[in-house]
Amino acid sequence: MYKLLLVSDRQDVLNAFAAIEDWEFLGFKQPHVRYDLEGAKEGLKKHHVDGIAYALSDEAEQELIEFLREEYPVLPIVEAGRTPEEVKTYMSGFLRLLNNLRADFASSGHDEQEMLIRARHHFFRSIMGGRVMSCRQMTREIRLLRSRIDPNLPCIRFRLNRIEGPDDPELNWDEEHLLERELYQSISGDVAGMHILPLIPVNGSIWVLAGAIRGEKQAEDAPAQVRAAVKEGIQHAERYRGIRLNLVEEKDLPCLYALCGDYEP
Repeated sequence: MYKLLLVSDRQDVLNAFAAIEDWEFLGFKQPHVRYDLEGAKEGLKKHHVDGIAYALSDEAEQELIEFLREEYPVLPIVEAGRTPEEVKTYMSGFLRLLNNLRADFASSGHDEQEMLIRARHHFFRSIMGGRVMSCRQMTREIRLLRSRIDPNLPCIRFRLNRIEGPDDPELNWDEEHLLERELYQSISGDVAGMHILPLIPVNGSIWVLAGAIRGEKQAEDAPAQVRAAVKEGIQHAERYRGIRLNLVEEKDLPCLYALCGDYEP
């Protein structure tokens, strides 16, 4: 069972967690409880925990998240539910993530940090594949996955097509996102305060998402630098990987939330 630290000063959250009697059934031990950032720091020093649930005022919550980003960048975090039903729902999703992160590394060849990266890629891949969610759900999942991309800031979405020809490598591109991994070597990276990520959903479409990195200052010409980097990456993929692509669409988005079903400018 996993050890959980709850950090909250909200009485409704504290009541909701106290109402849960079957923590073992949810896959967790009875959570340790702290009420502010200083208490969280003390709790993390005193106890080994597998994850943190939080619910504070906006300012205090941001301070906690910034502290965890600096000091515990891989420790999973999740928004705390405000009713017993919400707690059980959020903990169920949290349990799935923790189980994936604690998978058998000996057989998978991935450590916990790499598993978290894989989970992030799966999340963004599903968004590009047409998954519709609410802005609140996106916030919760991005924080849960410790993504560096800030959903509040402008981002750029590119769509690519693969140009097939007789000289293409004989590879099954659909198998285990092989093409995506190949493109990651050519196109991904940090440019002008933005993170560039190639993504291929299960429908086979090819996307590149460039999102602002949380906490970093974006250059004034960041969009131009990102566009140049993507085009250079396309050339690199053909020259060194034998993968021919063309850029068929690029779209500036006001923020990542613009992909949510309930987004309002």
